[in-house]
Amino acid sequence: MRIAILPTGRMEWQALPGALGRLFPEHEFYSLPRREEVASNATIDFPVPSFTSCDVLRLAGKPCAADKLIERAVAEAIGNGRSPRADLVLIIDDLELDNIHQPAAVVGIVREAARRYLDRIAAIGGNTQRHADALRERVSFHLAKPMIEAWLFADPTGPTHTGVPTSRLPKLKTPNDPECFCSDDPAFTADLGADCTTWNALPEDTPKQQKEKQKLRPIWARVGDRRSQHPKAYLAWLCMDRTEKKCSAYSETKGGADALKQIAWDSLLTQANHCCFVRSMVNDIAFHLNVIPEHAGVCASETDLAAAPRDRLLRNV
Repeated sequence: MRIAILPTGRMEWQALPGALGRLFPEHEFYSLPRREEVASNATIDFPVPSFTSCDVLRLAGKPCAADKLIERAVAEAIGNGRSPRADLVLIIDDLELDNIHQPAAVVGIVREAARRYLDRIAAIGGNTQRHADALRERVSFHLAKPMIEAWLFADPTGPTHTGVPTSRLPKLKTPNDPECFCSDDPAFTADLGADCTTWNALPEDTPKQQKEKQKLRPIWARVGDRRSQHPKAYLAWLCMDRTEKKCSAYSETKGGADALKQIAWDSLLTQANHCCFVRSMVNDIAFHLNVIPEHAGVCASETDLAAAPRDRLLRNV
């Protein structure tokens, strides 16, 4: 079967098809937009924007980036004369720290976007049933909690694959469910960037220079008081490089993507009560492929296929 991944990050766009293909090797995984779409259209949304970078309660009842995700997913689930349709489309977004306490609200925004999509189809006289069936039967929505980088900390080799030196291994609070990520590294939480010699040396004599310097500020110095819960910031700090403008050698599309492609699924899913959102996604794929999931355990109720509401609009929500 052909399974499309519609992520909101380039790391996932590059790496998830390969990573999931190792779990289900008899099936084809590919990312949206497709590589040929990106290569031929410089103005295409790539990746399709996330809608979770703010408190999603602000988005209730309003058109937002979730609408674009739904529209692109349905187009792939229906197909056209130029390419076959996908058998399953997975929309995947980071939950983000702003929404870590309210995954149900994030799912609610997706359901609103699906309703708006079907209303638009009805308004133009389209085949609403066809689009509703495509959504309900072949489109799912899943979350990386709090963000995709958390997965890499479940894999004993994940951080080193991203470029973290073996002399700077992560220090995490235990028990370590990656989806409840929390570092236990006082040096990380206290670091304000004093060692970032190249960044500190950037000029800031003009407003333009000040703006550019602020944009390049090391991520761990600008994520606020929840720094210890921010896996991407911790990876960047562990990969600290004073010679880089951003003070880190970590790259989502290089080291991050390499580590995600090689992710140790057994490490990620062995603990039955850990990584519940990841397990929801993996089980969703397995059930669609009529495969028995290898890793039994708890799924996140918000995205669990088995817990989908009776009035579901997508496969699992």
